[in-house]
Amino acid sequence: MERIGQKRARRIAAVIIFALAIGLVQDRARLLLVGQQSLQWPTVVGEVIDAESGQIAGSQTGRSWMIRVRYRYQVDGREFESDRLAFSRQIGGRTRIQADDELRQYVPGGPVVVHHDPDRPHRAVLWPGPDRRAYFGLTVGGGLMLIALLFWAVPTRSRRA
Repeated sequence: MERIGQKRARRIAAVIIFALAIGLVQDRARLLLVGQQSLQWPTVVGEVIDAESGQIAGSQTGRSWMIRVRYRYQVDGREFESDRLAFSRQIGGRTRIQADDELRQYVPGGPVVVHHDPDRPHRAVLWPGPDRRAYFGLTVGGGLMLIALLFWAVPTRSRRA
């Protein structure tokens, strides 16, 4: 028979895990949706302000480099700035050589094609489309939901003294 304290702890854990899973699923679904929408956004030619690569602090793998590109663009006579490359949560994932190769196309003062949201022109991206890695986040979120439901529904067993 399950003790009341065990049941309460198990249910609290289930609620916390489920809340985290909901947040993860919501975030990844939004990334996928906006990424898909960005494929249809209008484009303008912008200007690269700054482009750099850097190693991600604390990373122990060889694929720990990121790139940052700051750019400006105009929509309906209004000027905007952004540094969003893609609708993704991945910051790095490149070797130094890969990062340097990617940066060659972003020369400060040079042109860049900017995809902007027609309803919110301050929201822009250089690499339109959904991030396929977000599907992994959806899968993990779904798995966490199942774990939370198991924590809620399946009682723990206590030994009798």
